[in-house]
Amino acid sequence: MTVPHVVRGHADPSAARQQQRDVRRGVLVVIGYGAFADRAEWDAATEWEQHIARTKAAQQRSPGTIVSHASAVVLHRLPWISPVPDRVVLTDPRRTTTQRTRYVDKAPGADRRVRTTLVDGLVVTALADTVVDVVLRHDRGRALAVADAAVRRGVDPSALSALVREREPVRAHKRASQVLELARGLSESAGESITHLALSDAGCAHVVQQHEFRDADGPVGRVDFWLPDHGLVVEFDGLAKYRDQALRGGRSADEVVVAEKLREDRLRALPEVRGVVRPIWRDVVPGGRFPSMLAAAGVPIRRGLWEPPSW
Repeated sequence: MTVPHVVRGHADPSAARQQQRDVRRGVLVVIGYGAFADRAEWDAATEWEQHIARTKAAQQRSPGTIVSHASAVVLHRLPWISPVPDRVVLTDPRRTTTQRTRYVDKAPGADRRVRTTLVDGLVVTALADTVVDVVLRHDRGRALAVADAAVRRGVDPSALSALVREREPVRAHKRASQVLELARGLSESAGESITHLALSDAGCAHVVQQHEFRDADGPVGRVDFWLPDHGLVVEFDGLAKYRDQALRGGRSADEVVVAEKLREDRLRALPEVRGVVRPIWRDVVPGGRFPSMLAAAGVPIRRGLWEPPSW
């Protein structure tokens, strides 16, 4: 990861005027109040790298603040469902109310104890606190993807629930509790987390994650979700394993497709498996067709639910 270097606004008036000329010429890009980045570095950076640069600029301007919420998610390299936030979020231990400026949202931190850690030289909310901030502020989909990833890294789910209870009573408590009940750390991608949420919303109570299957020839493989009551395997297909060379293990995309087909044939041949459903992103997000796919496979779903509800 190559984060663009933050160029501070020059104190000398003549040099500051030259920086503004460089902005107009396209040599520099404004990334915050009194902060710039080299245009070539900026254009070569990913959205995540750009957000980290914005965050560095924002915290340099507001010492004593803590990188939090979605910006802390980026710093911790937790999954975040697009788009990457275009504004930096900081928690200010001195504030009792929120503040919104052109580049930064400041959350109040005066009424609570905020646990912190250092990431890339920045003061950031600790992993567990970051999760709780997200589940209380953001939608269920993004919240579950973040919480699942944190639990996979070793965060205790009961500790997350305790942190939620510590917060002042807010309307989001019920939603946060529902999200944390699903955050088992077994989902291996944001897409799997969203699929798990869609299964729960559809009313699928008995769902086994990462179930291992075997046949007479040995291990068949581990599946994302197994619904034993209905003999159904659900495999989230993020498509990255076909497109990303790093995930193909030296195989071509065609070889990966063939291997997946042979594996699915072995799964379908097992006596306990009555069907395999392979949703992709557009199926499991709100407005998708995943509940209809489950119903077509013989799984009873909640009455009238033919697409995933809003998060």
